[in-house]
Amino acid sequence: MEFMKLSAPTLKELFVREMESAILSGRLTVGERLPPERELAGQMQVSRAVINGGISDLARKGFLYVKPRAGVYVADYRRTGTPETIRSIMEYNGGQLRS
Repeated sequence: MEFMKLSAPTLKELFVREMESAILSGRLTVGERLPPERELAGQMQVSRAVINGGISDLARKGFLYVKPRAGVYVADYRRTGTPETIRSIMEYNGGQLRS
């Protein structure tokens, strides 16, 4: 009998999932500024490297945008999203694409 390899999500993956959930549920609204990385890291009890990597992934997916020297903001993912954005929305909605 063969078993499937098990793998646990990394802290960065968990951070990305949490932020996607907050954005898609409306807890974080379009245009809202995120707390600084140091503050987020303290609140979530992870390193700044986890936060920084997660922010990069979320920006690539169209959920966040970074304004140098101004902060990180929630992007209008419905307008600037990528195919990865649609995938994240479907995963959040249990495989359904809702409007």
